[in-house]
Amino acid sequence: MKNFLILVTVASLFSARTITEKRPELVCVKNSKSRNICYYNFMIEGVEYQFMDAGCRYSREKILEKVEAGTIALGKDWKVPC
Repeated sequence: MKNFLILVTVASLFSARTITEKRPELVCVKNSKSRNICYYNFMIEGVEYQFMDAGCRYSREKILEKVEAGTIALGKDWKVPC
């Protein structure tokens, strides 16, 4: 049991290190005034992700915090090109 706990601890340390290396890069933000939607395009390890903020409620800093924390759902590919 003790060996299992040590293995789990070591594995969690390595997985935490790889998660922190995935820094999201905010490529661009587009606003649709007629629909009142803000489109955020991100690049994470070369993969394109997007987030649509209905009502443009969040600031750029808040969106980046949520993406880094992993508490916001991102869609694959960009809906609005930059």
